[in-house]
Amino acid sequence: MKLHTGTAPDGAVPVDPWRNFVFPNRIRELRRKAGLHRLIALSHRLPDLTYIRLSKIERGEVFARARELADIAAALDVVPDALLIDVDAPAFSIEDWAAPFVGVPLPDRARDRFAVLLAAAVRNLRASDRALTIQAITDQHGIAPVNLSRLENAQRSFEDWNAPTRAAICALLGTANEAALRARIDQLHRNGDLDPWFNAISDPEERLRRTREKIAALRSELADPGPAHGAGVATLPVAAPNIGTIAVLGIAGPDGLILDQDTGERIAPPPGCGRRVVALRLCRATLGAALPGQSILFVDLDRYPVAGGLAVLREPDGYRALSIAIGNDGLLVGHSQHPPRSFALSDVPEDHIHAVIAARFM
Repeated sequence: MKLHTGTAPDGAVPVDPWRNFVFPNRIRELRRKAGLHRLIALSHRLPDLTYIRLSKIERGEVFARARELADIAAALDVVPDALLIDVDAPAFSIEDWAAPFVGVPLPDRARDRFAVLLAAAVRNLRASDRALTIQAITDQHGIAPVNLSRLENAQRSFEDWNAPTRAAICALLGTANEAALRARIDQLHRNGDLDPWFNAISDPEERLRRTREKIAALRSELADPGPAHGAGVATLPVAAPNIGTIAVLGIAGPDGLILDQDTGERIAPPPGCGRRVVALRLCRATLGAALPGQSILFVDLDRYPVAGGLAVLREPDGYRALSIAIGNDGLLVGHSQHPPRSFALSDVPEDHIHAVIAARFM
């Protein structure tokens, strides 16, 4: 397998020009083979998958969920495994695979290198100051969560940000202007403070490792489609299928969270629910007065949220109800009003966010 790392001449900063392509797949190839020459044609066959997310999956910018991959395969009349690629095959080349998606020349080495250094500097800053949460950075510096994610993953060079965002980045790093920012980051690099972050941001071997592991996990899940949840994260118990009522879970937790304790109530799920639906009491009006705290949310663990709907985010200590909207960049963002929180869904592990398919006022 060819792999051009683009490493800087001094060898100190790994610069992987293909770092945004984490999930190479055969969706585009098989879509075109099926006569669907435009992605929108495939999107019309997938009503539960937004066009933007489908585009990011096909371009390999995000990992597909097993359920999403199965739906895409069904729309293309192929088996799901046919969409997956063996990235260790001798004939595979990430450069060749990504070529159809690279509409402009790759950034020059100097700009790309500084993007990686800047990403490491931001990660280093947040690790040293726990008060710099995503919400705090949004409130204090006006850097939206999705832009912070792009910044921390070196997905855009500094020069490509608009002037207000460049000024906000300078302020975030405690510098007055670009020259001072570059001097600050150069000093951090010379001190070795940024070294621990390079692998996660732009090491081609680390990207390949994550890709290999995720594709293997997808193959395993597709072969044995049982419930899977992240270690160390709260897990909603699933009701057995084909029963008349299901348990109502949910008591108020700290910071607007919902704890998954059984309330002792039972309720009939609405018609048309999937096999893995749970009932979760909202507990407080965290999404505003339009959805009272006594509302019961019906959560489908197999469905990804869509813009204009509601979702439940699984966190280590409980669950957070979110309303879903499309941000200025076209990506999905989840919002809570009380307390005010925002989450770029592209930053959230895909098996930690579930669609709310119905709500019942009690």
